[in-house]
Amino acid sequence: MNQDEATYTLILKYIEGKASEDETAQFLQWLDQSPENKILYFKIKDAAETLSKNESQVSADPQVWASITEKYNREEKTDKKGIKFPKLWSYAAAVILLTGAALFYARQYNASTWITVQVAKNETMKKVLLPDHSQVWLKPGSSIHYPSNFEQVARIINLKGDGFFEVAKQLDSHGNRKSFTIKTAALSISVLGTSFNVQQHGEEEGVVVNTGVVRVESNTQVTTLHPGNKVLLRNKQLIPSQVNASLYKGWMTGNYEFNNTSIEEIRELLELTYNVTVKIDQPEQFKNIRLSGRVVAKTEQEFLELLKPMLSASIVKQQNTITIKPNRL
Repeated sequence: MNQDEATYTLILKYIEGKASEDETAQFLQWLDQSPENKILYFKIKDAAETLSKNESQVSADPQVWASITEKYNREEKTDKKGIKFPKLWSYAAAVILLTGAALFYARQYNASTWITVQVAKNETMKKVLLPDHSQVWLKPGSSIHYPSNFEQVARIINLKGDGFFEVAKQLDSHGNRKSFTIKTAALSISVLGTSFNVQQHGEEEGVVVNTGVVRVESNTQVTTLHPGNKVLLRNKQLIPSQVNASLYKGWMTGNYEFNNTSIEEIRELLELTYNVTVKIDQPEQFKNIRLSGRVVAKTEQEFLELLKPMLSASIVKQQNTITIKPNRL
């Protein structure tokens, strides 16, 4: 196998969720080597997803193959940003290789029964034990969809809404750690064994890592998070920051641990945790305020009441909007 074939094989294994820990590290190193590599990866990923959606048509209708091959051959010469790619293989060859990826995705849905767990908005938080002994805490109004047997298929979870994950480490038949992937509307989140929070607010999505290492992908970007890191998807861009990760577990535990927390952090916390819009009147009045300490609040209303004296502010919720206004003039 030449270097070009090895590179494409590595990309495909990563896309399929079958890359080992060493292969994942090798892939990420390759990805960071140049902007061209990132663009190439997202083009192949897009092709894989296209084929996975059209797999039933591909075998019956060669025109599907022809259209996809033509598209990627056309884009191979010059990217829309003007970046010329090394030839490697032609995209037609990549598409042929991706047959394996398409069939892989199809098998994921056929090889095992899939289970859906939904939590209604008027219910309480629900804890779910997955087949590999990973645990998920689902917020009301959220749901997950996952295979009943992780031995037969990859560890892939579909999430709608908010969840806190504690992922168990699992080895494959070769002794390598198996990846665990969560797919949301706009992100793909991959880990090997860790705990982290996934929250969605309208078109914004946030991931906060408590332990371990998490890889987050959007349609155009990829980033790696470590404990205390947060990434927010806003206006289709991944925005990283450093946060107090334990604070974002408050919706699950009822314990909110502040550590020099600013008003902007509180705003983002409220928006992601309670799926609301937060407006701050006279924000300059809060610029020097930092909160430290721990409060216990089991409900949104309790939390807002406790914040009032801590911020010296009035906090009013009307429909889906929370307004924070300073008491002082």
